[in-house]
Amino acid sequence: MSIKVGDVDVAAEIVELHFQLHRTQRILDLLISKTPVIGGAITLQEIENVDRETLNWLKEKFPNMGITKK
Repeated sequence: MSIKVGDVDVAAEIVELHFQLHRTQRILDLLISKTPVIGGAITLQEIENVDRETLNWLKEKFPNMGITKK
């Protein structure tokens, strides 16, 4: 039995997100271990851009959930 919020299967989404997050973390770890210098530090502006892009992506993926930044 699964829990749905709107048209979203919450349990399936949690599993998918855990998979994607872990996969991304492992790929990043591999890239960092193979690249001694990656052209400089990440700036606060770049992090804010990633946050904004990610929020927009979530809003597109789940348009009926009313997602906003806290």
